[in-house]
Amino acid sequence: MIGENFVSRKPLMLGEVKELLKERKKEKELTYEQEQAYKYASTFAKLTKKQREKLFAELIQIDSITDELAIKIVDIMPAEIEIMKLIPGKEDEVKEDDLEKAFELVKKYIKK
Repeated sequence: MIGENFVSRKPLMLGEVKELLKERKKEKELTYEQEQAYKYASTFAKLTKKQREKLFAELIQIDSITDELAIKIVDIMPAEIEIMKLIPGKEDEVKEDDLEKAFELVKKYIKK
């Protein structure tokens, strides 16, 4: 990593990480860290690409849900409202009713 510079930063969902590393794996052997990240993403990415994109789009329509928070919600897919309430950080100003709306959206995808 010495000498490498960041061109840009963009938060990714676990499913996107899995797809990115899967493509990279076809081109060349993954490093140990990349292989571990691939295994983790493969284990915990719960939605298909189509489901992930649709849920993300629905979540960011909610007023106080940011892109980063929507990504966390899609990755975690909380099965209980109490877990949903633990996801936002201190810097996130999310209304409780917005979290409840987000939880209702997530519940639709958990059943699928």
